Amino acid sequence: MVKKNIPLVLLFPLVLFFLGCSPEAPKPGTRDSFGEGFWAEDYAEELEFPWAMVWLPDGSLLITERLGKIKSIKRGATVGQIKGVPEVLTASPFDGLLDIQVDPDFASNSYIYLTYTTGSASARIGVVYKAKLEGNQLIDGKEIFRTFPPAPTGGPNITRMQFLPDKSLLVAVGSSGNPGSGMVQRLDGDIGKILRINRDGSIPSDNPFRNSKNVRPELWAIGLRSVGGMAIDYENRVWAMDMGPQGGDELNLLSPGGNYGWPAVTWGFYYSGDPISTKQSAPEFDDPINVWSPSISPFGLNYYKGKAFPNWQGDFFVGAMGDQSIFRLKIRDNEVVEQERLISHLNERIRSIETGPDGFLYALTDASKGRIIRIRPGQPEPSEKNKVSRPVAMSAGLDIMGILEEHGVMQDEETMQALYTPYDPPRAERIFQQSCSSCHDRSESGRNGVGPNLFQVIGRNSGSYPDFVYSKAMSDKATSIIWDASTMAAFLSNPEAYYPGNKMAAAALDYADALQVATYLEKSTADP
Repeated sequence: MVKKNIPLVLLFPLVLFFLGCSPEAPKPGTRDSFGEGFWAEDYAEELEFPWAMVWLPDGSLLITERLGKIKSIKRGATVGQIKGVPEVLTASPFDGLLDIQVDPDFASNSYIYLTYTTGSASARIGVVYKAKLEGNQLIDGKEIFRTFPPAPTGGPNITRMQFLPDKSLLVAVGSSGNPGSGMVQRLDGDIGKILRINRDGSIPSDNPFRNSKNVRPELWAIGLRSVGGMAIDYENRVWAMDMGPQGGDELNLLSPGGNYGWPAVTWGFYYSGDPISTKQSAPEFDDPINVWSPSISPFGLNYYKGKAFPNWQGDFFVGAMGDQSIFRLKIRDNEVVEQERLISHLNERIRSIETGPDGFLYALTDASKGRIIRIRPGQPEPSEKNKVSRPVAMSAGLDIMGILEEHGVMQDEETMQALYTPYDPPRAERIFQQSCSSCHDRSESGRNGVGPNLFQVIGRNSGSYPDFVYSKAMSDKATSIIWDASTMAAFLSNPEAYYPGNKMAAAALDYADALQVATYLEKSTADP
């Protein structure tokens, strides 16, 4: 497959996940700034894109793999694969089988909960799925919740679930970055929100937006980009780690009805380097507890309540994919008073991090040959030296694509195929003429058409010409976006989900065709 002419704005989210430290020698034993001794052990290996983990009462681990499998692991060895897992969409590295949780009453009802993506590459749907675990098989499974609306490429991925003390379930729905940013501040959809549902999928009667007009009743908190982790502290407060784009990663303390500002207020930048917002705070939004700029690409959040590391009690542990490390945060009175990086020498991007029943920390690495790294106290015994985690070996002098490929991320998936397809100017112009030209002109002097002129549309705000009936649905400043290759391709492949009520007459394009047209408009903007 030819891999060139991919719009960089579509690759940067993946690139940031992989930039990190160069490999170093194994470190048998390390101490943190509080003198807490620890070492990193390879607990399990040969996992294919492990995404989330959960423990069962018998001490075994269930691991979701993004391409659609659940593995059962005990004492560091894979002991089986769970049958009856529903089929999932794997059209891009953001799709697939994602989170897993056990029911608070698992000992008596055996229920587990999964999240995954279904639908198509241009109309994705996030699903919460509930089933009984009987032996090594899921039975009586059913979808209990589906996100709305079906979203364009990049989302909506249900990134995380978190049970509350009342046994209701929080569900975090990503905004898919730039392609979904215009949906986040709208209340008629689930994109970029935290949802709250009951264990049967019904909506709790005390949800903060339950009785609001034209608002989805499942909404619990809004204004988030891509929640990579949720955790509950000793006071039963809910914390969420939100991944920004190029900068603007946030640790937020959530509350019912809260609005966390994305993309109206953010420290993040577009991948072009332009600021997303001129504001980083505003009275109508809740400020984060901590911000990382430049981005560390955080994914995975754990509030440590174990006993193996006494000095870490009540600390937060954050997986970092871009920084390829684990961050330990000590927070007092809602302020970060201590922050440090752990296991940065391993050159691994961390997808999930949890505390095990033994009080050790367990971290999943997101790669085609993924592993579970276990953080243990003290130093390894002589008989354990062969278990010490070693850095990932990387070839010298790699470019961005080489780094991605060595980690195994650039798979032959539907959305990735479209990204890999070389830009074909005659094809792009032909699609434009067939699907767009009857309503839109794209010449500098063009004045014809029932829709706005698309000359230099890339870089322009959506709804810039509100006099056209076509674009009135796009003119709300709270949900306006800046057109780039990714947002334009997403809109052309699913216009009604992207901007409900727009008057585009042409049928939605296949995503590969939409990307060709978006690149055509991008290049004609740069060189008319």
